[in-house]
Amino acid sequence: MTLDVQLVASDLDGTLLQPPVRRRDGQRADRVDLGSITERTRTVLDRLRADGVEVVAVTGRPPRWVHAIDIGPGLAICSNGALVVDLQTEEVVVERALAPDAAAEVVRRLRALHPEGHFAVEFADGVAIEPAWAETIPRALAGEHVGPAEELVVRPAAKVLMKVPGTEGDAFIDGATEAVGDIAEVTASGGLQLVEVSAPGVDKATTLALLCDERGIPPERVVAFGDARNDLAMLAWAGTGVAMGDAHPSVIEAADHVTGTNADDGVAAWLEQNVL
Repeated sequence: MTLDVQLVASDLDGTLLQPPVRRRDGQRADRVDLGSITERTRTVLDRLRADGVEVVAVTGRPPRWVHAIDIGPGLAICSNGALVVDLQTEEVVVERALAPDAAAEVVRRLRALHPEGHFAVEFADGVAIEPAWAETIPRALAGEHVGPAEELVVRPAAKVLMKVPGTEGDAFIDGATEAVGDIAEVTASGGLQLVEVSAPGVDKATTLALLCDERGIPPERVVAFGDARNDLAMLAWAGTGVAMGDAHPSVIEAADHVTGTNADDGVAAWLEQNVL
């Protein structure tokens, strides 16, 4: 090995996975393509594990969207750090949830900021979603619980999500952060179309730090890969932070290294050159 690495942490969408194939006919789908892992990348991850390097997926996805892609054994940090799951047993082993009263206040403030917004609430065991949002997504993603967000935040939540039709970008996310950042953690994934709200202090970096501390792994022996704003803290915490070639500009600026895109197996290529 070139680098003395004990753990590799990688985001999924826009980073480790090939992009999903989306329907272009405007019809809702009963089945959803959640992306895939190439043989090259799978081989690299298997080699890391064989060499004693732990591989941890670190994603904004809920657990059910991680189990479906079969990235191999180990742990996955899901929902931007709110949940940790064992990929072999599918058991949630860590839960850092947003309390119901805090979630209700988040919904109240964001509703006042964007009355036209649509909300969803992620839990460890599923999702609840507002009707206007449920009507626009594949049936397989809509979940079973539909209703106004104020009635959905009745138990600890992994994330509260908001989208505003036709609105996206950094200013959109920054406005939400200003509205609720004093009571919760706000971030966003690659498309900057969803405001993602977690419990205070919960993000990819803090949960990854907890797992590494349990294992006695210092930050300098961690390599982390990412492409979006919700990866910034993780790349800053890790001893080596690697941005994808088409990452958000702030991620590229913050990273120690830049690799190719996910379409070019950028994670695998960097690991082959620098770790294996």
